[in-house]
Amino acid sequence: MTFDLEKQPFTNEAAYDVCVVGAGAVGIVLTVRLLRAGKRVLLVESGGAVLEEASQQLYRTDVTEQPHTGVHTGRFRTWGGTTTRWGGQILPLEPIDFAHREWVPHSGWDVSREELMPFYAEAIQYESLGAIGEDAAVWKALGMSAPQLGPDLQPYFTRWLKQPNFAKVHGAEMASSPHLTVLVHANLVDLERADDDAHIRAAILRSLNGNTARVTANEFVLATGAIETSRLLLHLEEKHGVAWNPNGLVGRGFQDHVDCDVMDVEPLDRGRFFAAFTNVLLNGYKFHPKFRLSARQQEQRRILNVAATMAFHDDTEERGAAVKAIGKRLLYRQWKDVDSTQISALMQNLPLLLKQTWAYAARHRVYVAPSARITMRVHCEQQPDSESRITLTDDRDALGMRRSSLRWVISKLELATIRTFLQLTGDELIQQGIARLKPRIDLASDDAIRAHCDDGLHHIGGTRMSADPAKGVVDTNLLLWGTKNLHLCSAGVFPTGGYSNPTHTALALALRLGATLAQS
Repeated sequence: MTFDLEKQPFTNEAAYDVCVVGAGAVGIVLTVRLLRAGKRVLLVESGGAVLEEASQQLYRTDVTEQPHTGVHTGRFRTWGGTTTRWGGQILPLEPIDFAHREWVPHSGWDVSREELMPFYAEAIQYESLGAIGEDAAVWKALGMSAPQLGPDLQPYFTRWLKQPNFAKVHGAEMASSPHLTVLVHANLVDLERADDDAHIRAAILRSLNGNTARVTANEFVLATGAIETSRLLLHLEEKHGVAWNPNGLVGRGFQDHVDCDVMDVEPLDRGRFFAAFTNVLLNGYKFHPKFRLSARQQEQRRILNVAATMAFHDDTEERGAAVKAIGKRLLYRQWKDVDSTQISALMQNLPLLLKQTWAYAARHRVYVAPSARITMRVHCEQQPDSESRITLTDDRDALGMRRSSLRWVISKLELATIRTFLQLTGDELIQQGIARLKPRIDLASDDAIRAHCDDGLHHIGGTRMSADPAKGVVDTNLLLWGTKNLHLCSAGVFPTGGYSNPTHTALALALRLGATLAQS
């Protein structure tokens, strides 16, 4: 059953086992896992069924130091959260990301990759990826082996979801569950501690039009993303005292992935190059070929984890998608949705559509125009003791809560990692006779590199996980230190973030938490 706090009062009459705040990827998957275990769940979402500007404005954040676009364009306050807008790219963290690296201060997870592996596998089912196989199976299906890029460049695939919107993937199951209550347009503004000061007794929720609800549950989970979770805890610290941030670590060590595109690419062997780097389409799934630097080189060079992709710049994919959309409308006789201009565009682009169809049917590949400009885009890890930090501003939002401020810093170590990786990649690809890299900037200049760096829309850190209460915000069960029933679940708890998209690992942690809560 769904209630809208903007339209009607909400009374906490049910006895909820778990209250989950945030209906994005983590919140939805955790909720479904708990429902399957027979738990009564209250799922709270700040936004509504569709994205609304008033709700989205609550995310408005000041940014200092390095520009960071994802703080606004990578977060969506609506039913389904960021899954309503993302591409759906799935990738686990690497073994080295969990390890303590003596050259990377504060690296190392207190939860092992081996412990997460069953939950990575379970996450694939919740993502509806099905039986996708290992990378070797993908290359075999293409009739080739993995490309040889050199001893220290390792090829790999990312997987892309057929349906990236988790509200659609799990919507029917949630709607049919008698154990789920959904409350939308409900913003968390306060948490009440019980008399023992260790348990959360209630959550206070408020709509933008002023309606308030007080909800109770046995367990509470904040699945509100890295930045918003830090903001909420800092708000609670300001309102109630240091018990909400006893070691001062909330908001510290924020990380993203530093994306840097400063190299043009000239293929030397076009056949090998395009076989290695163009997207693969198999059984309705997209596989994106990328490559990473070996752990051996990371240790030898004392740098961070880093990877890259070849980016093809032309308008064929955009034009092809438009043509396919028009063709689908004609196929389903949706005549009123097609005008003469679209018919003309369809006829003009038929040769492109045929080329795309042939590339898929004959080679299981995405078509790339011979004239496409090619660049190399680097994805670099940030160091876990980053100077980047989430704090609060003096400006207040429509709920009266102080807005967040993000200071995003690209460090010397990250610049050294990017610079070293570009040099090694250029050398390896030349030696293999595959491609030549041509820098567009002065790679010796830190300022020049920083000017061409973007964030990866991947918000990590700020509520670090640690088995030591002096070194983390949550323990290894994602409990906020000092509490017994408040869990934080997002990429904000990651001690390190590697180069991988964080969603798959965040879902693995959510399912691990779900298994624990299912037994409580």
